[in-house]
Amino acid sequence: MSIDDYITWYVLYIPHGVYWWGLAVLAVSAVGLTAWLGVSRGLRWTALVLLVEYAALLLHFTVFMRPATGRHEWILTPLWSYGAIAGGTRVLIEENVTNVAVFLPVGFLLAVVMRSRRWWWPLTAGVALSLAVELLQLLLMRGFCETDDVIHNALGCIVGIIIFVNLHKLFSAVRLFS
Repeated sequence: MSIDDYITWYVLYIPHGVYWWGLAVLAVSAVGLTAWLGVSRGLRWTALVLLVEYAALLLHFTVFMRPATGRHEWILTPLWSYGAIAGGTRVLIEENVTNVAVFLPVGFLLAVVMRSRRWWWPLTAGVALSLAVELLQLLLMRGFCETDDVIHNALGCIVGIIIFVNLHKLFSAVRLFS
């Protein structure tokens, strides 16, 4: 069997609803985990579980649900989309904003899980996930492998990390995250 046969089976027999119900179950169990382990430890474990589920959703929608193109496609010129936008291709604005928004939860969840004093640890892990998605798209011939996607995903991670840092400062006063 080829990889396309496996992906076709995956698409046919694992419906979208499985992922959404799985995410709902994880979100509900997060409350129990937090109560059982305590707020700080429970939030970290919950964030890890949600991160794994979110990464699976990312792979599902950005790689496996895309139709096979039959050829390896890539654009390695950094920020090429801005030239195309200036040339009138407005649909790329939405694509760039979506790439930032999709990785915002990744940055936030990685920051919760790692809770490192170094902001670049969660960013490095987020960029690694983005590179994995792009390489899978290239190798499995399911979409374009683009440096712009990695750049915008990294930007989303940075925004998520900034949100975590600010929430951490806010809630540290009441010792929620400490």
